[in-house]
Amino acid sequence: MNDHDDSMESPVPVRVKGVYIAESEGSNPAPVVLLEDEGGRIVPIFVGLSEAISIHHALCGELAPRPMTHDLFICALESLSASITNVLIDDLDGGIYYARLTIKSDSRQSEIDARPSDCLALALRAKAPIEVQEMVMAEASISKSDAERLTSIDNYLQ
Repeated sequence: MNDHDDSMESPVPVRVKGVYIAESEGSNPAPVVLLEDEGGRIVPIFVGLSEAISIHHALCGELAPRPMTHDLFICALESLSASITNVLIDDLDGGIYYARLTIKSDSRQSEIDARPSDCLALALRAKAPIEVQEMVMAEASISKSDAERLTSIDNYLQ
């Protein structure tokens, strides 16, 4: 009999709930993106400040006066008749998340290893689906009360 559980291998669709700041005594405030699945499970992904701002701008539909890096990448893909079809956060090892960006060009599809923060910023701009492996969701999800203790990044950007 096979003990292997296929449900642990399946990706779970998520949405970006928002960009927040985690504050704790004795350490600097850290930007964190919250991903939420249909069941209400929340996964925090800590990101750099510039990526946090880029993700926040994409969520709010704000465009910089000049193209920023993620906007430039999307424009380059479009000029090559390519598009982002999917983002998958597929592993968590020692507190570090790993992700893959799927790009389609003509009939070719390529998966590219990328930082989750870049994947999220690009997926939002491309309106591409974001998924998280079930094993990562199970390992990394936090309680709603922990999520409610976070401060919106809006408070820092004003």
